[in-house]
Amino acid sequence: MVDEIQFYEPDEVHGFLSNFSPSPILLSNEVWPTSEHYYQAQKFEEPSIQKEILLAETPDEAFSLSRKYADKVKQDWMDVRHAVMRYIVFEKFRQNSQLTHLLVSTGDNLLTEHSHKDNYWGDGGDGKGQNELGKILMEVRDYFSEIEPYNLVHFVDSAKLPTQWGTFQMYGFVEQATGKEHLALVYGQLDENKPPLIRLHSECLTGDALFSARCDCGFQLSRAMENIVSAGSGVLFYLRQEGRGIGLINKIRAYHLQDNGADTVEANEALGFDADMRNYDFCRGMLSFLNIKSVDLMTNNPRKVKALENAGININKRVALQEGNNPHNSGYLKTKASKLGHMFDDAFIK
Repeated sequence: MVDEIQFYEPDEVHGFLSNFSPSPILLSNEVWPTSEHYYQAQKFEEPSIQKEILLAETPDEAFSLSRKYADKVKQDWMDVRHAVMRYIVFEKFRQNSQLTHLLVSTGDNLLTEHSHKDNYWGDGGDGKGQNELGKILMEVRDYFSEIEPYNLVHFVDSAKLPTQWGTFQMYGFVEQATGKEHLALVYGQLDENKPPLIRLHSECLTGDALFSARCDCGFQLSRAMENIVSAGSGVLFYLRQEGRGIGLINKIRAYHLQDNGADTVEANEALGFDADMRNYDFCRGMLSFLNIKSVDLMTNNPRKVKALENAGININKRVALQEGNNPHNSGYLKTKASKLGHMFDDAFIK
């Protein structure tokens, strides 16, 4: 059974599907505030009426103006209205990437404009209408669901996350290739014209939650969140790639080998894994959802910088994150430097 998503008012949960939802659309050097503004204006040939509708303060006013000039509507409007709607809905999502991510994240659900006023664009309120707007939205969804970065992750929901450093907005995503769940913790107001300070932090249950001192992960997580708050804004991406991608149980096996003298690279390889199994391609979907085009990346790992660049992520600069050296992880840190190329100050790992 296919689940149904009904939409109508722009301030509802799925209000972004509505033509009345704020969504600036640039066409021929004019910015239309909503797809409703554009659709209503195309009913008329007279430039003065089109301009009046363009400048309407709200989509409701744009709708009312089209009724005011009902006697001046194009003679062939009923023949072309579907093509006009299809065009502007496509442009709405093509030009507003976060809305496209939200649309694709509706999955295979039936999209229905639930309107008792409209039997053509909506369902007529009783489910017997043609729901042509819903059909167009599903067609647009099918198109973008095959295109990167929209097909890399699905956004699920967001909520506030108070922490000891400050309150973050937490966004949840599901990676489509693996089904893994990932988080983006956003602090402050991101400036789309300035690369934000970010940390791509791979999950480390032992270090992050169990306070292990045999790695530097938990220490880096705490300092990264503190640095983001100190900067005034930024994003902590928490990625479910435990043990550099080998998983929690295999990490325990690797720890056992390390207890018997192997270093972290030797232990992974003895278990049949590469030294680092992580993949960052899906991160483009999360960055795209947040409208981030370039980043200042907190990392000591040049391989991570290279991997992100290969995944198409623009790195404005690398920001060192040296934290957590202690008697239990000094060998681990030296292996990171000597075998994985991590960049540490000499004084940090001596």
